[in-house]
Amino acid sequence: MPEISVVIPLYNKAGYVKRAVNSILCQTFQNFEIMVVNDGSTDGSEKVVEEYKDSRIKLLHRDNPSPGGHAARNTGIRNATSDFVTFLDADDEWKPEFLETVLRLKEKYPSAGAYATAYKEKKMDGSIKVPRFWFVPEEGIIPDYFRSSLYGASPICTGAVAVPRYVFETVGFFPEGVRRGGDLDMWARIALKYPIAFSRYVGATYYKDVPGSVIKTNVMLEGYRIVNTLEEFLKNNRDIPAERKRYIAEYANKFRLSSAAHCIKAGKMEQARAHLKKCRTRRFFIRKLWLQLHCLLKSRE
Repeated sequence: MPEISVVIPLYNKAGYVKRAVNSILCQTFQNFEIMVVNDGSTDGSEKVVEEYKDSRIKLLHRDNPSPGGHAARNTGIRNATSDFVTFLDADDEWKPEFLETVLRLKEKYPSAGAYATAYKEKKMDGSIKVPRFWFVPEEGIIPDYFRSSLYGASPICTGAVAVPRYVFETVGFFPEGVRRGGDLDMWARIALKYPIAFSRYVGATYYKDVPGSVIKTNVMLEGYRIVNTLEEFLKNNRDIPAERKRYIAEYANKFRLSSAAHCIKAGKMEQARAHLKKCRTRRFFIRKLWLQLHCLLKSRE
């Protein structure tokens, strides 16, 4: 039995998926299986995967692509034979010690709900940088996931995290039908219930320069699912410490403002005002004022 299952959602990434698969095959830890879930590709992406003769690589098929690839991830989780699952998008790649690192974290911190490493991003202009992570250890448990995500980059990137399979049975699977932000909602639901283990080892590269990626093709006019998740948690857990409550509430406001900005850019001023009205923030007060002013000026055009 493999010690870890790697899930790759695949949709029209024929020019990139070999890079992703090769980065897995070059890992220092080799007891794994790779679940490639073809999500209705039309560019022959699945044929690239079929060229591999490694028995650890399994190709699954879905007939209809789903927004964000979340249904494909869920298919991979449900078909995995390992109790430990990790994810890699078909256009990203790992560094050689990624699997070794998350498995070491799992051994050291068995009660955690997710095991993540730092990651770097390749921008559209070709530049590469490691995001700034705040209030995280060199290697250990993050004191407060929401505080870290509020002040800096999210400590969890979908291509740089591993999760025990029982955690999905507890908090639920990826939200299907969500165009953008479903992964952030997933990590938030885990962080609300479990500790998050983290290593500053840069274990993955997230390519933002790939044409057709979710972050460039989907706008969030209706709002992020994570906002409802966090609101519901605060409503049902009134006895949590005030500081933690504040971090969670402000993290939700971060996404409200993001949705308002998307609406303004799309010319949907009524929707923008609705998002801004619900945003009661201290940390992002200046940004809220700026968006309100921008919304007013655009309405007068």
